[in-house]
Amino acid sequence: MKIEIIIIGIILVSLSGCMNANIYPGTFKLGDPPTQTLELRDDGTYILIPADASHTSKGTYVRRGDKLELTGVFGLTSVMNITDKGLIGTNGNLWVRVPNS
Repeated sequence: MKIEIIIIGIILVSLSGCMNANIYPGTFKLGDPPTQTLELRDDGTYILIPADASHTSKGTYVRRGDKLELTGVFGLTSVMNITDKGLIGTNGNLWVRVPNS
């Protein structure tokens, strides 16, 4: 009985590590001064808040190595590169990570 519980525990821990490997949570700002905010959430969703907050958009994202694939609610996908400086969008814009407070 105890061995079964231990095995189940090991399986759950190993699966949780696999599921979290495809996320990259954090908050990123674009511009100086910042005009847009990109929040990547722990559950694999994102929220993009532009200068005009009435145009906020949401979607999902997946990390694939050093790239992020963001897919909006209408199915359009964009790819960003993960670098030491932050995220670089397809148009070359740098999104800087905001430190956790």
